[in-house]
Amino acid sequence: MQQWLLVGKISASGESSSKLIDPVPFRVGRRPEASLTLPRATVSGLHAELFTVDDRLFVRDLGSTNGTFINGERLFDVAELKEDDVVQFADLALRIMASTTCSDSHTMPEDFCDHALARVQFDKLIREEIVTPYFQPIIDLQTGATKAFEVLARSRLIGLETPGRMFAAAADLQMEARLSDLMRRKGIEVSQQFFEIPPVYLNTHPAEFENDAAWDWIRQLREMAPNQKIVIEVHEAAVTDTIGVARFRATLRDYEIGLAFDDFGAGQARLAELAAVRPDCLKFDRSMITGLDQADTSRQRFVRCLIDAIRDMGVTPLAEGVETLGEQQICTELGFQMAQGYHLGMPKPIDTYRDWSSSPTLPEFVLPMSCGDAVSS
Repeated sequence: MQQWLLVGKISASGESSSKLIDPVPFRVGRRPEASLTLPRATVSGLHAELFTVDDRLFVRDLGSTNGTFINGERLFDVAELKEDDVVQFADLALRIMASTTCSDSHTMPEDFCDHALARVQFDKLIREEIVTPYFQPIIDLQTGATKAFEVLARSRLIGLETPGRMFAAAADLQMEARLSDLMRRKGIEVSQQFFEIPPVYLNTHPAEFENDAAWDWIRQLREMAPNQKIVIEVHEAAVTDTIGVARFRATLRDYEIGLAFDDFGAGQARLAELAAVRPDCLKFDRSMITGLDQADTSRQRFVRCLIDAIRDMGVTPLAEGVETLGEQQICTELGFQMAQGYHLGMPKPIDTYRDWSSSPTLPEFVLPMSCGDAVSS
């Protein structure tokens, strides 16, 4: 006789485990007498029940307030469940597994069910474009003025709340480029709602550099925002392909869009590669900034030497991950021109920063002189 299990974060501790669906009918709800008690305010007293017919597993919603979902689709009657399906009781998602796959009460990896749900939800995210742009200020360290915003993204879909989770699901489906494109388009679209349209930094994914023909999104961005100042960030992992990045740089210039290298210092990017391509801005990875004010003088001198070399190339150095006043002060002393981080401004929805340009002391955004031929000031 086939037996089935529910797998996920069932216990109050939040640790992933499995629960044998036995005996049947197996009722799930908030009440203590349920077969599986889920003490969550979103779950109804008797929320749903699972039962079997000839070793096949079925689920029925019991008139719950917040619904029962199978693979992201709301259940209105009875439906059969298959192994690896994700059944969701209100906001709690659990995975269906056959008892031969794992034993009752076996502890599962922490993100086991979250990962399964994320893959199910990803199609909905792409299809309905359920991405919310968040804007993080980029600050001029000399004046304290906001020069631009980096556009990040969040999602309200369970299991896909953060960029890390979204890209993990995208990687499973080899859809990183499509997700990255969606995030950029949404960022440009929402940024038009500012009282004065700001300069924005938009991210790319290394997978987007595998095919030059796929760069048509650059033209599309410019068509969406003909006069907006845009800078495209290239991850450090892609910078090692100097020839490919140089072609990318040339394409950006054609559309008067700037270029920034992201996460410098996190991997293997070298100054020689920077000199070959000459981005407008170089973003130092937070690993080089964290605790810099407490570091010994040799480390601080090393960072200053890097900054001096970069500025000599006509590239603007930007410090990422500035989280304390001390880090802000040392970054200013060492010669960083711009910075971003939680100390300077959290990534937040547009309503927080919509009137960013209302300050009469806000200077006009100008890219480094070396890229005057790339982006009009």
